[in-house]
Formats: sequence, C-alpha cells, structure tokens
Amino acid sequence: MSAYTIHQELFPPQTVEQVERCRFTSPEAVNLVVAKASLLQIYEFVEYVPEQPQTKEPEEEEDEEEPKALAMATDLSSGRLELVAQYKLNGTIATMGVVRTTSPRGKEGCDSLLVGFNDAKMSLLEWSPSTNSIVTVSIHYYERDEYKKEFLTNPYPPNIHIDPQQRCAVLNFYDNKLAVLPFRQSEKLDNEKQDVQEEDGEAQKWPYSPSFLIDLESIDPRIKNVIDMTFLSDYYEPTLAILFQTNQTWTGRLGSLKDTVSVVVVSLDLTAKIYPIIYSLDNLPYDCIKLVAMPKPVTGVLVIAANALLHVSQGSPGVGVAVNGYVKKMSDFHGMINDEKEEELNLSLDGAKAMAFGGDKCFLFLQDGTFATVKMKMDGSKVVGMEIRLETGILASVPSCVASIKQDYFFLGSRVGDSLLIKWEYNNKSEQQQRLQYKVCDTLLNTGPILDMAIGDVESNQKIDDDDVDDVQGKNVPDLELATCSGHGKNGSLCVFQRHVHPQTSFSFNQSGCQALWSIKCRKERYMQEKSENSHWETVEKNSSFEDAFDKLLFISKTKSTMVLSAGDELQELVKTGFYTRGPTIAVSTLFDATRIVQVHATGVMVLTPEGKKVQNFPCKHAKIVDASIQDPYIILTLDNHKMLALQGDPTTKNLISVQLPSYIKEKKVMMTNIFADTSGLFVSIGEKLAAKQKKKRKAEQEEASASLYHPNKKTSPPPIPESSLNATGDFDEVDMDLYGDQVDDQQEKTVDDMSTPIKSDTPPIADTVMAETKEDEDEEMLYASTHIKPEEIDEVNVSLLGGGIGFNEITLVSYWCLVYAEGQLQIYSLPDFKECFHFPYFDLLPDLLTDKPAHSTAERPSNKIQELLMTNIGKERKDPHLVARTDTNDIVIYKAFSFIDHDDDIGRLALRFSRVHHEYVSRKSSEEKRPMQKREIVDEFQVPDADLDDEEDEDIVSEKKNKTTSKLLIPFNDVAGYAGVFVAGEQPAWLMCSCKSFVRVHPMKTDQEVIGFTQFHNVNCQHGFITVDAKSTIRLSRLRTEGVNYDLDWVIQKVPLGQTVHKVEYHPVMRVYAVLVSNPEPVRLRNDDNQYLDGEEEERLPGEFLPRIDKFSMLMISPVTWETVDRVEFEEFEQCFSLQCAALESKQTSTGRKHFMVVGTGSLRGEDTTMRGSIRIYDIIEVVPEPNNPQTNHKFKHLHTEDVKGAVTAMCNVSGHLASCIGSKVIIWSFEDDESLVGVAFIDVQIYVTSMNSIKNFILLGDAQKSIWFLGFQLEPAKLALLGKDYQSFEVGCVDFILDDKSLYLLVGDTNENLDIYQYAPFNLQSFGGQKLMRRGDFHVGSQVQTMIRLPQIEKTENGFEYSRRHFCLCGTFSGSISMISPISEKTFKRLSTLYGQLVNGLQHVAGLNPRAYRLIKGPKQRMSSNRTKAVLDGDLIFEFAGLSVDRQKETTKQIGTTVARIMEDLVDIERSIDHF
Repeated sequence: MSAYTIHQELFPPQTVEQVERCRFTSPEAVNLVVAKASLLQIYEFVEYVPEQPQTKEPEEEEDEEEPKALAMATDLSSGRLELVAQYKLNGTIATMGVVRTTSPRGKEGCDSLLVGFNDAKMSLLEWSPSTNSIVTVSIHYYERDEYKKEFLTNPYPPNIHIDPQQRCAVLNFYDNKLAVLPFRQSEKLDNEKQDVQEEDGEAQKWPYSPSFLIDLESIDPRIKNVIDMTFLSDYYEPTLAILFQTNQTWTGRLGSLKDTVSVVVVSLDLTAKIYPIIYSLDNLPYDCIKLVAMPKPVTGVLVIAANALLHVSQGSPGVGVAVNGYVKKMSDFHGMINDEKEEELNLSLDGAKAMAFGGDKCFLFLQDGTFATVKMKMDGSKVVGMEIRLETGILASVPSCVASIKQDYFFLGSRVGDSLLIKWEYNNKSEQQQRLQYKVCDTLLNTGPILDMAIGDVESNQKIDDDDVDDVQGKNVPDLELATCSGHGKNGSLCVFQRHVHPQTSFSFNQSGCQALWSIKCRKERYMQEKSENSHWETVEKNSSFEDAFDKLLFISKTKSTMVLSAGDELQELVKTGFYTRGPTIAVSTLFDATRIVQVHATGVMVLTPEGKKVQNFPCKHAKIVDASIQDPYIILTLDNHKMLALQGDPTTKNLISVQLPSYIKEKKVMMTNIFADTSGLFVSIGEKLAAKQKKKRKAEQEEASASLYHPNKKTSPPPIPESSLNATGDFDEVDMDLYGDQVDDQQEKTVDDMSTPIKSDTPPIADTVMAETKEDEDEEMLYASTHIKPEEIDEVNVSLLGGGIGFNEITLVSYWCLVYAEGQLQIYSLPDFKECFHFPYFDLLPDLLTDKPAHSTAERPSNKIQELLMTNIGKERKDPHLVARTDTNDIVIYKAFSFIDHDDDIGRLALRFSRVHHEYVSRKSSEEKRPMQKREIVDEFQVPDADLDDEEDEDIVSEKKNKTTSKLLIPFNDVAGYAGVFVAGEQPAWLMCSCKSFVRVHPMKTDQEVIGFTQFHNVNCQHGFITVDAKSTIRLSRLRTEGVNYDLDWVIQKVPLGQTVHKVEYHPVMRVYAVLVSNPEPVRLRNDDNQYLDGEEEERLPGEFLPRIDKFSMLMISPVTWETVDRVEFEEFEQCFSLQCAALESKQTSTGRKHFMVVGTGSLRGEDTTMRGSIRIYDIIEVVPEPNNPQTNHKFKHLHTEDVKGAVTAMCNVSGHLASCIGSKVIIWSFEDDESLVGVAFIDVQIYVTSMNSIKNFILLGDAQKSIWFLGFQLEPAKLALLGKDYQSFEVGCVDFILDDKSLYLLVGDTNENLDIYQYAPFNLQSFGGQKLMRRGDFHVGSQVQTMIRLPQIEKTENGFEYSRRHFCLCGTFSGSISMISPISEKTFKRLSTLYGQLVNGLQHVAGLNPRAYRLIKGPKQRMSSNRTKAVLDGDLIFEFAGLSVDRQKETTKQIGTTVARIMEDLVDIERSIDHF
C-alpha cells in the first residue's frame, strides 16, 4: 500500500546565500535583495540617527570648528534594514544579478532583478508599485539535452554576470556554455525619430533582444572547467574575463602538474556575434578561486588564490603577492612577490569574498571571520605590488556574499552565522596610520545550518500554582520546545524554537464575572493662568516621560457592574468616585492630552477628571451603544440599530460636542466603525501627493540657496548632515515619506483649529534648534529650516497631539480617519468633515488587493462574514498602518497600507491601497462549531439594563443581539515589551506583532482556558507587560520574555551563543538539562603511533607555514532555565566526537529497570598514517549541591565507563535497553552490566561508513554514506542481529527515521541530494523477494539537505481533550536553517488535497514562473534510476496557500473539485493541530 503523507515547511530557510544592492521598489529607495535558499527577501536600507541620551553637549562642541561637527554627524547616524516583501519560490536561488532595462520601470529609474535557478533557468523580475509586489517579466530556459555533458545531473551551478554598462547579461551553465541576454539600448540619434517610435514600441514590450548561446570552446578550445568569470568595465564592447583550468590537478599531484589555471579576456560583439580574445595569461597557481574586477584607476582583474593574490591586466605580465609561506612549494608563477611581511600574515584565502572600494583598495573577508584590506601599489598606471593589512576584530565567519550599500556601509552575508550590516570609515590621523573603524548596525538572524535537534520541556515561568489544573483539558500533552545546533566557529549557538508565545506570569487573582479590562494613563491638567512662556516648554518636557509613565487606573467590566482599581504598587479598588459602575463598560480612554477620562457604557458617554469627578454626561436616548472607537479628540459610537454617532472634544471647554453626520452616512446600515490616527504620513490625498512631487522638483533648485543660509550664525545652525540622513534642508521626496514616514507634507485634511499638528518622527535632526514653521497658507510646504517656533504658537491642540513622550525636535503630522464597514463595503472618511476618500465595495471577499473604487450604487448583498474590523499601527522601530479583520470562522486577515497614485482618480481621494499580508496561521474554528457558542457569549456580554424597557422589547433586543456578534476579540496595544500590535482573544489567543525586519507575524499563545479580555499594563511590578482575563475569570499579570527572545521570525526564537562550533545536542528527560557537543579548532603537529612528529622533529617550519587545525571537543551541560553552561567535560587532543545519545539502558537503580545515560561515541584522528581508534564513553547526570547564588548549577556529569574499541564510533542508538553502536563497518549491540562495564551481545557486518542509525522497538535502521539503507532486527533471547532488508540502490544518506501510520511502519531517509525518500519493509510483496528488498513508497525534493530528524506522535482531539495518537510524524532540520515536517494523513484527506494541489498548481501565479511540480521531483544521479517512483508526498507549502486566497477564489477552486471550503479548511486545521507540539 502507499504511504499517504504531506510535507510542509514550518520555518523558512535563514542562511544568506546571495545578496544584491539595487533600486528596486522605487527610484529613491536603496534596496537589498537577499536570497536564502528558496526564500527571496527584499529589504530597504534606511539611515537614521539613534536617539541620543545627552542633551546640550553637541551644541557646545559645534562652535569650535566645522570638521569636528561633520565627523560627529556621520558617527551618530546608523543604518538598518526594513523588510519590504518576501516570497517563497518553487526553486532554490542559485545566482542573482541586477540590471537597468529600457522598460517603463527602468526609465523611472528602477532596477530589474535577474534570478537564476539550478541547471539553467533565469527569470527577469520587476517591482509593481500598483500591487506592491513582484511581477515576472520573462523566463529564459536553457535546459536542453544537447547542452548537457555526460553527467545525469549537473555538478556546475549556474552563474549570472551583468555588464556594468547594462548592455547584456550572461548565464554561465553546464561548465562552458554561455547564454547571452542582450538588453535594448535607449540611445538613438535624433534623425531616426521614426524608427525610434517603432522600435520603442517593441522595446516597451520586451526590454531585451532574443538571447543566444556561445560555446566557450569555440572561442578558445582550452576553455574547460570554468572556475569564475566577471565583466570588466571601461571597454567599448562588453568584455568578459574568464578563469578556467584546462587540466585539473590537486595538492598530491603538484610534483608532476602545477600552475594549471589561465585567464582569458574576451570581447563580446553582440551585433556581429564575433568574440575576439583581447589578452590571456597562463600558468597561474592551481588553487585560484575567484575573479574581482577592479575599478579605475587600477582596472584589470584581481585573482584570489588560496595562498596568494594576483593582479592581471592588459599589457602587464601579472603580479602576485604570497600571503603565507606555502606558495613557494606550490607555484612557480613568474610575477610572485614573496615578501616576508605579507607571508607572515598566515592568511588562508580559501572561500574568501572580496569587495573593491575607493578605486585602489579591496576588502577581503576570510572564512574564519577576520578581514583584511588590500591596497594596490601603483607605478603610473601599472600595478607593481600590494599592501595587505589584517584588520582587528571578527565579523561573520564563512561569508557567502558581500554587497556595498553606500559609500560607508556594506552587507556581509553568511551561511553559518548572523549576516551583518556594517558601517565603516577611515580615521585619517596621518597618511601612514589610517585605522579602519567599523560598527555593526544591524543583523539578520540566522538559525542554520541545523546539524542536530533535540526536544525539551518548556521550563514553566508560572510562579503560582493554579489549584484548578485538574479539570484543564489538554494537560495530557506537555509543552515542548525544539533546541537545534547551528552556526560554526565563533558564531556557534544553540537555537531554541517555540511556536507559541510563553509569557512570564508574575501574579494572578480571581474576580468573578469579568469580561473586559482597560488600563489608563492620565495626568493632572495644567491650569490656564500659567500662560507664561516657560510653562509650555515644561509641559512638553513632562510629556517626554509620559510614554514611560505608569498606568494609573485599571477598569474591569463585569456582567452587571464595572470595577475601577488604582494601579499603584498594588491594585486597590476605588470607591465613591464618579465613574460609571452600575453596569458593564464598553470602552474607556482618555481625551484632551490624557487630562480627561471618557467612559462609554450601553446608555451613554461620561467624561471625568483623573480623580474621578464627573464633568459631563452624554446620554444616548434612541438606542443602546454596542461598540465605541475613541481617538483623542474624536469618539465614534456604533448603536444596536445599525446607526452611528460621532462626538468631538472641544479643546477650549474640554467638553464633548456632537458632530453632524452627512445624510449618506445616516442612511447606511453600519456594521462596524473604527477611528484611526495616522502618524506615518501614508494617508494623503492624490492632489497632495502630486503637489509634493512638484515641490520636490522646485526644492532641488532651491537647495543650494537654502544651504547657504546655514553660514551666518554658526551657533544655532545645525551641522551639515549627510544627505542620506534625510533631514538636511528639507530635501524630502514622496517615496521617503511613504516608506519611512519621516517627512510628511502637511497638506493633510485640516484638523482641529486649522493647525498642522506636529508629532513624532523617526529621525530627529541633530541640533535641538531645528523646528518646523507652522503655516497658515494651504499651499506652503513645511520646510525643516532652522527657524524657532515662538512658544506662543504651541497651543493646547499641538501639545495634546504630541501624544506623550515625544521630544520637541521630532515632528510629523497626525490626521484622523474613520473606517466604516457596511453591507460588505469598506469606506474611509476624513474627520471631522466625513468626506469619503476611499471606498472598496467587496471587502467581504477579502481579496489580495484593496483599491479605491469611488462609490457607484452597488446592489445590497447580505454579508455577515466580517465580524470585527480594526485599523491600527503595528511595529516596533517603525509603526505602519495595518487593517485587521476577523471573520465568522475566526480567520485573521491582515492588510498593510501602501502608497500609490492612481492618475485616473479624483485628486481628493486617498493616494493609497492595501495589500494582504500572508501568514502561515490557520484558524482553529470551523463555522459550524462556533455558532451556538457565539450566541451564548453575546447574551452574557451585554446584559441589557431593563429599567426603561418593557418585557417584550427586552426579548426583542436580546434576540436581535443573538444575530449579530459584538464580542471584541481584536484588542490593539501600543507598548508591550516595545511592540505595538494586536492581541487576538478567544479559545486560541494569538499575538499580531512585527519589527522592521519582518512583516506581521501571528504568534499563537498557549493557554488552558479561553482568553476573553486583554489590556496592556505598565507599572512597577509588571513593566511593559499585559493583563489577561480567561473564561474562568482568572486575571493574570504577565510579561513577554524579551531577554534574547526574538519575535520577528515565523516562530519565537531564542539564540544562545556558545562561541564554539556546536555538533550534537541531546535532552535528558529526567534531569531536564541539555548535553551539547562543541569544538574549537586548534593548531596541531601530528604524531605517529610511536609518538614522533610526522613532519620530522629537526626540520624547523618556515615562517608563514601555519599548522593544520584539528577540532578539540568538549561536552557542555546547559540548563534550560537560564541557558547558562553548568558543567563541562574536555576530551583528549585528537579525539573527535561523532555521536551523542541519551540512551535508556537497563539498570538496577530504578524501579522501571531502565535509566537514562549520556553516551558519547568518539574516534581518534591522527592523519592517514595511523589506524583509527575510538571509544564509547558513558556518563550519568547526577544532582549536586549548587553553588551559592546560582541554583542552576545543581547537576554535574559523572563519568561511569569508557570502552575502547578498534574504529570510530560513528552512530549510536538504544534498542530494547541495550546500546547499538556502529564501529567502523560493524554494528555491535552492547549490554551495560551493573552500571560499570559494556559487554557485547550481538554484531553484524555492514557496508562502508554508517552516518546515522535509529531504532523503534527491536528494529534498527542504518543509513550509509554510500550504500543507502539497511533494516535490521534484534532478537534478545538468544541475542542475535539479523538483516531483514536493504535498498539495492546506492546513494548517500544524511539521516534516517521512521513514520508510523497506525499499524504501518515506514522508513524515512534524508539523502545528500536534498530529497526525502520513504521505504517500507513489505515481505509479502512479490517484488521485494521476501522482504530482502525494501519497497520505495514515496519521494520528495526538499530543496535543502536534511541532516537531522525527530519523530513525534500526532496530537488528536478526543473526549478527554488532546491526546497523542497512533500516528507519528517527523520534524526535519536542514542545512539552510529551515524546519519542515513530514506527516502521515488519511487516504481520504490525501486524495482530496491532492486534487486541490492540481488546481492550485495551475491556478496560482508562481513567482518567477517556476513550476512547483518540477521543483518537488526527486533530484540526484542515482535516484533518477529508482524503479518505482511514487508521488505519495503532498507539497503542503502550496496547499496551505489556499487559506490565504480570497473568498471567491476559494469557492471557485473547491467547486471545481467537488468539495466545500469548510471541508478543506477543516483538513488544514487538523494537519496544523496534529503537529502543534511547540
């Protein structure tokens, strides 16, 4: 029978492989395009000035001299990367290039991206500003059989190279084939006007001419085994330098064949298709690895070899510099300079990456994380030598790519460590002593490569014991976390993954009948008589600490009353105040700069002072209030008769006044309303946007004039700021405004008092004197000139809108907007005049893009799909407007606003659109389950006060309420641990949060009970924390864990740096600690068996001949509470640890007869002349008295036994209480007698080298480095090991594990060609020859090599809550840092999802035109031969995209395959729930 399984990537790849800098999303943006295996990410580089704590110091320094001020200004600014978009591709990105074409997008000043994929595919991508996403312009495909060599698979990865003058791009594939893609050029002569138009039409359609192929052997028959190629600049035709090696050699053959590499420089005449060789140079060292084109004035090309640097240019014989002492033995290159100073640097340039800068200099980034600068020594225009200097400090080790971003920033990508954004500059004290200074501005977290994984228990942070744990459902399933080994060398670390947010609860209490709560910050008001100048400045100073002020009050709304607590050091109930306490509260907030509290209840609105004195009561007579949205100074109420009311605070009287609504709003049947205060500057009308563009042109002309204003008075003028810090002389451009919200034209709807109101910006100018002019004239643009605002011009409104905590020099504008959702339509009105600015008629279909479609009379459509709507800012460093909706099936749909000018629209409409943010989280409620629940909730939630109602009316209203849900589950917060976002309450609570390096993530939170209320809370005992209420009315004060915990990625991650390469990790389930194998490379001199040096003792090593390095291993014990190292065991000098196993062996010490021991398998590596020896070391973990003040140090390793064996112990597992180990080519089963000695009980001979083994009951599965897998059975009495079956194909195995589907056992294999293969032992199948041959049941291409797997039982919902089922799935960790799962599913589900998969493959637009089916076909030379290939593994990544489709697309897709959306969603939820351990 077939194995029905589904594969899904749970966590995306994180290892940075490629990076390109370009202007991709807009002409002004500096983008960084990063490729992480199959993930394409587009970042924007933003320069900003971090907020400085000091106040007056800069000003005092400024009056000394200009240069110092300039140095300070550049030092202060820093850079960061902000994620614009990311795409999962159906293919691994092999290479990238950036090109500026003559397409309309190219003429605007934007670049296109060429992306190359394995074998020989290439796609041209552009950014579409109208949909805020990538579009595929063209796809180019060269995989034809006649180009292939004799290999079944292609060992040569493709490479894209772009001509610096953008005339063509070349793709080098299948070793010496070259595909040339010529780009159309826009330069044409004036007299050809006619032709131009015709040709232009063609060029508009296709920015490139037809591509053609060059076989490099036809240019020069010697060109084979191409190592690298690069384009040279400053030639009339595109000119390509090619590095190749005709006859290959290696280190052991240098005696007979060396200096085999050559460089050839070829000119490509694209029109005549002739390719003359300009010059060539032979006899370069055999270990040349890379070419770097040097800019003017050096020109030519720098060749990097493993032990030397060479420079080749036209008319020069070539010059080389040795960087270590081995060059003399390896190369006779005639131009080599062996200078002792350079040789003693002891550099190894293997795998180095280079970046040329400053004309004659070049950075070299080495494998071990160090870096060097190379300066060319010139004689006239000739290079005569190089000066190499090793810089201090360590950057990312094993760099994979480097890109220069601006003059003084570069990005260094790494496969094994975090990728870094670095700012650097030279400190010119004197010509000789130029010191390079650098600082790391930003990092991209990397969790790869994952070498090993272990599962541990989450250490509970609850300080309190809940008494009612007994009846909590789902306690049968423990909370787990996943610990992985990742990184290399100094970047080595342990990464701890959790899918759920686990907050730290500090305090909890019960309060019956709770439903909702609000925390309130408020301040004493300033009286009017203090009108002196100073007082106003003081208000603002006080303001700046208001953001961090503690919350003063806590409101708790219950079913029949409201409690008000004062939130001091402890919570105390306030009595005898004017607050409304007779019934439940609907909303509480502050008005007038937090000097008034407004409380909304079912029958009215009250305004009170912070002390609780009632100031105003605003009754609502006609109908009950069901929802309220409050944004100082506006309040919008939704009534139960589907009408809305608007109120506005009057700043002079501090009272509420009613706002007259226009008739077209009064007639609407309003479902939901929401006010949004925009501070990002995105919400501007098309007219204002266009005006800003015009102004930008004018400003460019005025720039020089305004710059000269800075000179007369040096004391108050700000220092010159680099143009990039965006604040210099008002040089804004609209794209910066959209993207950063730093400068905003204040052509906003004029808000209160006809004033433009300053609010925070991300980029405060450096001098405190920079201020904004307030303007009276609509057409004036706000200019950041150095004019003082007179204190009188700051009035109540400005200060109130400073929103607390914002310094004086951070200025932007705020504008207010009202969202209304009615009958499936979404409208945005400007406040206070309620003018419609945005209208989208089919919001209930939840499409990918919301565009402004001015209202036509649309037919009414009944729609109750959207239950809740919220517009709020989400973010950390930079907060962006997002629209969040919750549907009746509890799906969370998120939209992000982006700026777009539609020229056809009326200029008063909003210049923005919304694009849907896709997230991996699938809701947990099917609509059928939920409906009865909702009815009950709602009646509880709003008990209708029946004083003024007859009984019949009362019943009517309750029944009406049953039909529409008003339970608020989307609760915004603006500071929990520094994040602003949305909390989703309910049975499956979740957090919506993001930082600038991610888009909005949905992180579920583990809870025992349904959460019904939430508020952020900040006081002494719970700083920047939150309070939740669950269905049992337990109120909990909690905080998010922030120490080292990262919420930016798909899972919550904590990275524990260990500073050494981490190889293996195991968890001890009884003592609850991790054992980790780590190593550090150390230089060694090899000795033979007689303990004599192999390289001869009397020979002194020459300077520059560095020693080889061998890893020195040790085993750490790590406590999962604080993640500190508790104990350490060192191993001997040459002892390499190959395997680590927490084995449950037979022991008389425990009642169960089994006990967990840590077992380490080692081998002693002393070169190829000595025989391999190994040992099995057994350790127990014991409890000891901890050190004082450190309770974590209560465990230690205790060494029990070392068994020396002949051969390395490469893999181990435990089987039936015995230890199975692979020693060389034998498998031996050991019994651990009396906890002190190992006795061998059975053995079997196997193949070449066992890489991994795994056992289940008494079956053992082995994976071999060459010979596929073996399946063994172990019999205890009499002890015997027998071969049951094996796979007769020979391919390389990385790791093995099992999948269980009730009574069927499948064998899962991860091979080194990035595939997963499923086998079955089927002795009754005729083809298996009585079980000798394992039957292949499925295969799947993962896209990255799977190196470690963990088997877990699925979770299923039963009457007793959640329980483990009889199906087991596997988690796979890969070299690219991704985590995926492969899980068995039922046959019915499989067939249903398989037909859905077919629809999605054909129906969805795939990025870069890639085919998901082709990507998932098994790859590799040997696997292609496998006889019975079966597609028994579904591609879950594509299937789960179904959840993010618009409603009509979902219905259409399911209709075609004869099922329903609910049915498919249920399948997806079941799959999600079954693997939800973390």
